[in-house]
Amino acid sequence: MAKLKFKVSGGVIVQPLSMIDSLAYKHLSAKSVKLMSLMQRHWREDKAIDYGITQTTRSMKCSRSTASALFTELMELGFIALVDEADFYANKARSWRLTFRPFLNQEPTHEWKSWAPKN
Repeated sequence: MAKLKFKVSGGVIVQPLSMIDSLAYKHLSAKSVKLMSLMQRHWREDKAIDYGITQTTRSMKCSRSTASALFTELMELGFIALVDEADFYANKARSWRLTFRPFLNQEPTHEWKSWAPKN
């Protein structure tokens, strides 16, 4: 096997094809897909993802209202679920779980599969 001429560092982010082909995923805005990828970067099966509005505004270069709308969109379409609220005084961001990934030794809930557009 030929040796790579460049070094590849880091890992990969994998998303199920069934999710990408779903109606809910097709209704996501481009920024929501980007936020979901950034959240996946922090995913671990044994703990929630601490990712807040401030971190989103810095990493995506957007306003607080836009960041808040992105989290709302991901929640409404069933891709993320809130685990723990933020605490301003303790300097703690909200904690989330990805519904298409296992969490605390439980199978993924795949809430995005049951999403349907409102007429």
